[in-house]
Amino acid sequence: MKILQIIYSLSSGGAERFVVDLCNELSNQGHEVYLCTLRDDTVKNQGFYKNDISNEVNYINLKLPEGFRLSNIKAINDVIREVRPNIVHCHQNLVNYIFPITLYKKNIKFFHTIHNDAPTEVKNKFEYLIRKVFYSTNKVKAITISKETSNSFLKYYKCEKNVEIYNGCKTPLISKDINDVLTYINNLRINSDFVFLHIGRCAIQKNQKMLISVFNRLKAEGVKVTLLIIGSGFESELGNELKSLANENIQFLGEKHYVADYLINADAFCLSSIHEGMPITLIEALACGCIPICTPVGGIVDTISDGVNGFISNSTTEEDYYNSIKKFINNTSLVKKDNLIKYYNERFTMFECADRHIKLYMEN
Repeated sequence: MKILQIIYSLSSGGAERFVVDLCNELSNQGHEVYLCTLRDDTVKNQGFYKNDISNEVNYINLKLPEGFRLSNIKAINDVIREVRPNIVHCHQNLVNYIFPITLYKKNIKFFHTIHNDAPTEVKNKFEYLIRKVFYSTNKVKAITISKETSNSFLKYYKCEKNVEIYNGCKTPLISKDINDVLTYINNLRINSDFVFLHIGRCAIQKNQKMLISVFNRLKAEGVKVTLLIIGSGFESELGNELKSLANENIQFLGEKHYVADYLINADAFCLSSIHEGMPITLIEALACGCIPICTPVGGIVDTISDGVNGFISNSTTEEDYYNSIKKFINNTSLVKKDNLIKYYNERFTMFECADRHIKLYMEN
């Protein structure tokens, strides 16, 4: 089977990490795989995951400028005409470029993964109506990534044409610097009883202002904790505001390619989002045995059982998330790290995820 995956870029986001892992595994399972990105991978961090692409995957970078342009449809169509795939699988909002191509490429199956709650991916009513037509007629098959994402799709589009495939990821790799990371975190433990880790780009969606407020409150109460924040975009106006609010025990580390170095050594993983699909960072935390403390959004509510394989707050409010952090601190032996790794191996490996995609691709 010849499969073309299309995404905007290979920046340091969860969808981008997922697509690279999926392409590599599809190729590993014997398929001819092409990965096409639109944004210039030499600009900013648009090629963050480029070096993670398997040599067996054919990589195409169109180097298109940012912004919606009708000429982008032609550029993507040219790739499809050259590759001649059986499957075209797109991600994020570039599905809008795919819709017109489906009208005359009758011999190709088209798929779109919805990586967040369905309404958050649509900008206006016109876009909503276009998507509804193409999803309901199966011109483009929608793939949802968790039970909650499926529910949001059904409620929003009033259409039962989606297929649910939970996200997966490969087991995160450690780097040659892991001992340096261990030394760094052990030094933090001289003055901190717990080291927490948050991974996510600087964005309103990630609710980092609330997260910082919780850790400021803990420090004010004399609780000895450190919060490490890994992610891009903290040089922005919002990022600078967050830095100005953070106490000295909250450290911003920027982007890190090998997040497993930190997940393995931290006490807990914090995810404070106001909406999500099925976060890759959460799956990586489980794979590394790092205890998650999350807000109840997206696929998180189907994945985390409070006090069993992590902690989940009652809402996305500061008070409820604070209570979940305190519950972890007061019950550190409640969740066993080995059980988290076992849970990942049972539900979230990329082998299983890719296998389910292949079965979907092969359906009539």
